[in-house]
Amino acid sequence: MALTDTAARQAKPKEKPYTVPDALGLSLYVAPNGIKSWHFRFTWLAKQARISFGTYPDTGLKEARARRDEAREDIANGIDPRTSRKEKKAGLVEANSRTFRRVYDEWLEFRKSSISAGTYRIISNLMKLDVLPVIGSRQIDSIKRADVISLIRGIEKRGSVVTAVKARQRMGQVFSYAIATGLIEHNPTAEMHAVTQKAGPYKAFPFLPFSELPKTLATLRDSVAGHQVKAAIMLMIYTASRPGMVRFAEWSEIDLETATWITPAAKMKKRRDHAVPLPTQAVELLKGMLSLTGGLRYVFTSRSDPTRPVGTNYANGVIDMCGLRGKQSPHGFRHLFSTEMNHRGYNSDWIERQLAHADDNIIRDVYNHANYLEQRRGMMQEWADIITLEDKGA
Repeated sequence: MALTDTAARQAKPKEKPYTVPDALGLSLYVAPNGIKSWHFRFTWLAKQARISFGTYPDTGLKEARARRDEAREDIANGIDPRTSRKEKKAGLVEANSRTFRRVYDEWLEFRKSSISAGTYRIISNLMKLDVLPVIGSRQIDSIKRADVISLIRGIEKRGSVVTAVKARQRMGQVFSYAIATGLIEHNPTAEMHAVTQKAGPYKAFPFLPFSELPKTLATLRDSVAGHQVKAAIMLMIYTASRPGMVRFAEWSEIDLETATWITPAAKMKKRRDHAVPLPTQAVELLKGMLSLTGGLRYVFTSRSDPTRPVGTNYANGVIDMCGLRGKQSPHGFRHLFSTEMNHRGYNSDWIERQLAHADDNIIRDVYNHANYLEQRRGMMQEWADIITLEDKGA
């Protein structure tokens, strides 16, 4: 007689374990401690075998019978249900680990050694803000083109077209990685440029003509910005450095005796050390910072937390404060430096190396490891002298 749910529920423990049979090899095993579990007995290779289907009532009678029927089907097909069950469990675990978030984490870790710390942060922030909250928990092989289009258009609707383009590109790289590792066969971002908005034409960072430099410097000098951010933006100008490079400058990277600042490869976009000769004006500026932050890690620190660098928008903040937005940008000073020093006849290789640019000729860039440090030292001193004279003449 087949077992009923009522009989299973009312089965009481005894001094010795016992079983209550159902049908077709399924039975309810009742242990002396009261735990009840489903057992399925079968014959495999002329030997009696047994497999458990879980405990009662967590696994009900209906579910236990369904698992029994699956096991019987395996046996009929010449498959050991014990092996089949292990494979199914392994497949379930593997499937659950193939979420977009997990594949993205693996891809980013793989890329970490080939990108700069700044690029790593940019990618992480983009994905955390716009992509992972939407598709991070989805199985990567379940994500369709329509899902990606919906995500991208959501970003476009808030007016962030450039962010939408970058999100599509980064997702495409993750999907390409998944294809290369055998997780999926198709990239749902392929050919999406036909149905998503395109970023507008590249616009160079604005910068005022050289003739306006005295006025610009005077405006920066007389602004109500704090001493630290003024010093940071002046170091940026003296050395023609990127704002982010100045922001993360550490005292351990700076040698005031040799007037040299070396940013390690891990921080640089091109993954190579970048040596910057410091003109005397920059050295004096840094000496003035010693009393403020000399005992800390960063040269320019956050007002709220001295263990962290100055804020991300320190340079743009000063520009805005001076009413120069749209006229002059932090990066624009690098353009001004390049234009003026090329005009003065300096070797373009020296200028490009100072700006930490790669050579347009990839082969030449690979083999040309020259730093031109001493040649650049004279060039940067002249540049700083120009700035000083222009500032005094304002």
